[in-house]
Amino acid sequence: MEKEFDDPWAEHTVIDGEELADYLQEGSQWQDKKIRVDSYIIKPNHGILDYTSFIQYLGRKYPYFAFSEDEVKEFDRPMHRAQKLSDYKDDARYDGKWGELILFLLVDGVLDIPMVSHKLGWKQNPVDQIKGSDGLFFGEFEGNPSLAIGEAKMYGNLSGGVEEALDSTDRFHGSGSQTRNQHELAVAAGNISKNLSPEKIERLASLFTSQERDYQIIHPIFVGYDDPDLGELQTEPLSDRELIERVREHITETDLVSIVERKLEDEYSHLRKHRLVFFFLPLENKNQFSENMKEEIYPHSTNH
Repeated sequence: MEKEFDDPWAEHTVIDGEELADYLQEGSQWQDKKIRVDSYIIKPNHGILDYTSFIQYLGRKYPYFAFSEDEVKEFDRPMHRAQKLSDYKDDARYDGKWGELILFLLVDGVLDIPMVSHKLGWKQNPVDQIKGSDGLFFGEFEGNPSLAIGEAKMYGNLSGGVEEALDSTDRFHGSGSQTRNQHELAVAAGNISKNLSPEKIERLASLFTSQERDYQIIHPIFVGYDDPDLGELQTEPLSDRELIERVREHITETDLVSIVERKLEDEYSHLRKHRLVFFFLPLENKNQFSENMKEEIYPHSTNH
C-alpha cells in the first residue's frame, strides 16, 4: 500500500463523536465475519426520548452534509445555501435526505471515515435526483483503506427496510454495476470534498478514475424504522438510564441480527462476501419524524 494511506484519514472527519453521543445512545453491537449490526437509541430527557433535540442537532449539522467545513465557516448563511441545493418534497415521507444525513453522521462520527464528496453539490437543478449511492466515504476500516458506499432507508416496516437496503446495495455488484460504479466515481472525482488535504484530493481523483482498485469496498447501511412499542415503554416513570436499558432490552427482543441474516439468505447471499455495516434506529413514528425534519430544514415550507 502506498504511503499516502499511512496518514490518518480520520483527521478529515467533521462530526465530533462525543457530541453525537449527546443525542444518540449506543444500543447494541454484533459482528460475525464480515457482517456488523449496530443499533442506536435517541437519547432521552427526563424519561422521554428527546426527538426535538436530536432533530435540532441534525439541522445544525445539515450544512456540513452539504458543504466542506471551511465553506460552512466562510458562508454568511450556510443553512440558506444548503437549503437551495435541494428542493423539499411536499410529502416528507418520501424524502431520502433524512436517512442520508443520519448515515453521514454515523459513518463520519462513529466509523471515523470522512465523506469524500458532497452529493447535494452535484445537482444542477434542486429537483434532480442523484442516482447511485446515498453517500461516498473513504478512510480506514479495520486497518485497511476503504471506499465506503453507503445506503440509507427510512422505512415503516423494519424487515422491508432491510430488504430495500440490500436491494439498493446489490446494484453495486450485480449486472451493469461496473459501468454504474465507474460513472459515479468519475463524477465524484471532480467533486471531492475540500475537507480533505490537497494531496488526498489529488490521490482520490486518481483512484476514482483508475481501472485498478487498491482499496476494499465496504457498505455502511442505515435503516430508520417504525417501532410503535417505544411509546408504551415511555409511559412508565423511568429515569433516563432505566429507559435506555428498557429500550435496549426491547431491541434485543426485536432480534435485528436474525432479520439481517434472513434477508441475506437466498437472493442476497452473495453480499456476505462484502463488508456490511448496518446502523439501526427505531422511531415511534417515522412519518412524523420526517415531517419534523422537513420543518427543521425548510421552515418556510410549513404553514403555521
